[in-house]
Amino acid sequence: MVEVMGERKLRGLKGIEKLFLAGLVIWILAQLIRFIALPLIQSVADGVDSPAWMYPAILDLVTAIFAIPLAFAVWRWRGLTVWTLLIVYFSLSIVDHIGALTNLSLIGSPIAFKEFNGDGNPFTAPVVQTALDILFFYLLLIPRFRGLFFEVR
Repeated sequence: MVEVMGERKLRGLKGIEKLFLAGLVIWILAQLIRFIALPLIQSVADGVDSPAWMYPAILDLVTAIFAIPLAFAVWRWRGLTVWTLLIVYFSLSIVDHIGALTNLSLIGSPIAFKEFNGDGNPFTAPVVQTALDILFFYLLLIPRFRGLFFEVR
């Protein structure tokens, strides 16, 4: 009998717990958009944008690269290792966003992103992303949701 990915672990969960896990996986997979940092890295390497943008860009790539394996681990396995990786992942993501917000404040929006943002506020995306990262970080600390990773079901 072939088990559908994570089916047995999902069977005993309540609606809010399933919603939390689905939201968590969706938010992690949404981080794939952070591959947008590749043109920024190229722009910094070409000397078009400030070298200060390299640090947030590299952190963006790290979070994008680890999004798929982490989302899979949340859905399939869970446990102490997965919970710890989530805490580290969201911490790294929050640090990245704070770095981006700092750069936006000090040196302005990178030229590489002008075509993506147009005339929009460059602070909107990092502020919203930081808020969602903090929300999921906080939810992972609440016993009800933390228990999804530690209780044997």
